[in-house]
Amino acid sequence: MNSGFLDGMKTADAIRAVCQYAQEHEIGRPTVSYRMRDWLISRQRYWGCPIPIVYCERDGVVPVPDELLPVVLPDMTDYQPSGTGRSPLANVSEFVNTTCPKCGGPAHRETDTLDGFACSSWYFLRFASPHYASAPFEKKAGDYWLPVDLYVGGAEHAVMHLLYARMWTKVMYDAGLVKFTEPFPVLRNQGMIWAADGQKMSKSKGNVVTPDAMVEKYGADALRLWELFMGPFEEATNWNEEGVVGTARYLNRVWSVVRRYVEAGSPEGNPALETVRRAHKTIRTVTEHVERLRFNTALAALMDQLNYLQRLASEELGRFALESYIVLLAPMAPHITEEIWRALGHSESVHIESWPKYDAELTRDETVTVVVQINGKVRDRLQVNAGTPEEEVRRLALDRDAVSKHLAGKAPRKVIYVPDKLVSIVA
Repeated sequence: MNSGFLDGMKTADAIRAVCQYAQEHEIGRPTVSYRMRDWLISRQRYWGCPIPIVYCERDGVVPVPDELLPVVLPDMTDYQPSGTGRSPLANVSEFVNTTCPKCGGPAHRETDTLDGFACSSWYFLRFASPHYASAPFEKKAGDYWLPVDLYVGGAEHAVMHLLYARMWTKVMYDAGLVKFTEPFPVLRNQGMIWAADGQKMSKSKGNVVTPDAMVEKYGADALRLWELFMGPFEEATNWNEEGVVGTARYLNRVWSVVRRYVEAGSPEGNPALETVRRAHKTIRTVTEHVERLRFNTALAALMDQLNYLQRLASEELGRFALESYIVLLAPMAPHITEEIWRALGHSESVHIESWPKYDAELTRDETVTVVVQINGKVRDRLQVNAGTPEEEVRRLALDRDAVSKHLAGKAPRKVIYVPDKLVSIVA
């Protein structure tokens, strides 16, 4: 306001206009300013990566040569701060006092350790070649495996780590060490599990649930399944031990179906078309939902399919329906499915088995429900064969009493059709 040629502009547009005006009148030019923040990379504490530096009265600051790396932290029973402002390592004379690698004279080690972010900024590169001894990572392996396809972490912990990891990656890219500038192209933050009392789990509150206790009581697979099933991946939810009881029961039901099948001689059987169709639909649903990290709904589809399989006699199951089911369940319940896979006569691990493929034709519903809307409000529903031509569906919709009474004998202004799902009429 009251700014001449800038009147009425939004701030961002006005900034660009001012820059252009200054440049055209040769009184200034646009620049980009950065707010930099210092990062203290050392810490006065015991834990952390030792900084490989020694101090010599004769040679000053001397890096520890490669052949003497790594510098290893000494074992300590007491690593509380000493109150002197120095690291607890300063109290360990056999660690501090050393010889200068340059002149051989007396020297002392750096007693600060690196900030944890120093290691978390590049640790993912080490996973590409964890046993490589000549460098932090083997470049060829890094080029093959990286960048990380999907990064999953909690929003609380990951912000600074992701910031520094990006910075280090860009520095390493400039140095020719890696071929990518973004370490994690996709980030998904999982929701937090709160205690049963609705509070954040904390030792001080006495509401912590330890995984070991749950594994001891119900088994690792039951715990894993409940963690996947308790809610959408990215939403917070409250802990409920009854859920683990439920997933343990579900696994017992899976085991019972397989045991009955094996005791019947693992028959190839002659499954009905409905059984084959349901198997292919389950593969499609679980595949699509797992790829979108919708583990709770993927597991719900498996539970629904188990309800169907339980009602069948062993000779009605068919090996494909049962074995594809076990392979789908394997990533979520790795231990019991390995046992089941061996019981079904396989000598190789279920975890190297190919993911099941579905036939798209067999996943198509024979009949579908088409919703009929008038001016955005649902007025009726049609049951039609899947793939029914649009003209036929429109005719059926317009002939319905619930539709004709709202049109009052007038032709609709517009009809929008979404195949097998919706007829939207504008009156």
